[in-house]
Amino acid sequence: MKYMILGTGGTGGCIGGYLAASGKDVTFIARGQHLKAMKENGLLIHSSLRGKIHLKKVKAFDSQETLEKYDVIFVCVKGYSLHEIVPLIAKTSHKKTVVIPILNTLNASEKLQKALPGINVLDGCIYVSAFISTPGEITQGIKIFRVVFGPKEDTDIDNNLLLQIQEDLLESGIEGILSNNMRRDIFKKFAFTSACAATGAYYDVKAGEMQKEGKYNNTFLALLKELQLIANALNIQLDCDLIEESLQILAGLASDTTSSLQKDMKLGGNNEKSELIFDIVRIAEKYGVDVPYYQKIAMHFGYKN
Repeated sequence: MKYMILGTGGTGGCIGGYLAASGKDVTFIARGQHLKAMKENGLLIHSSLRGKIHLKKVKAFDSQETLEKYDVIFVCVKGYSLHEIVPLIAKTSHKKTVVIPILNTLNASEKLQKALPGINVLDGCIYVSAFISTPGEITQGIKIFRVVFGPKEDTDIDNNLLLQIQEDLLESGIEGILSNNMRRDIFKKFAFTSACAATGAYYDVKAGEMQKEGKYNNTFLALLKELQLIANALNIQLDCDLIEESLQILAGLASDTTSSLQKDMKLGGNNEKSELIFDIVRIAEKYGVDVPYYQKIAMHFGYKN
């Protein structure tokens, strides 16, 4: 199968890099100095699972270059860029292409499906800690690398194709999980990402500070409790203790880890505060749920009713 990685940052770089390293046909979409370095020197991944992965030659393009059709498209851009990549997905899809969004948002697949009628858009989420450490290089942190994906409810799609994607992920050293309840699984992953990013960004602290007992850890836990209330309001039946599972993930992070939201805020450009923080307040307002911690953090970052 032919894969396209739309967005070769930490998330997309790891997915595509692992797949390509195991011999899969992968095309990367990147931009700027990162793309230039990839074209000149390939892609280097400092992997916590596989050591150094150096792909000396990769198929790397920007979104404007003429591209072919792909069987699987992993969408790994930031939430605020989602609308920009719709034309590229439409141009590079055939009638059986499956699109798997891997974003820090609760509704990426719904937005894409609305913009791309007739194209198979799945749900997806990822557990990985990785970032562009220098152009052409990705550094992966914790030894968790899990991609969860699956069809939305009441979707008719070839299950053999989904099983093949899962097999390719597993062969590449990625824990690929084919889920029959993506609404639940996306919320579980989003809950950790949102609570961790909101706490880290609000206090400007790294994971190590949140791992210790004290106000940072207490805020993280309070946000998770509010997210449990949101799950109840949305009638999402979780299959785990949200707080316990999130604490386990937090404990596995390197102490100097910061969220992508924090990194983007420090750079001063676009960021995902709307998707990671404001959206929870919007849902809470719609369903009449009290979320004082999210409300306080959202207001701090400029949220307006």
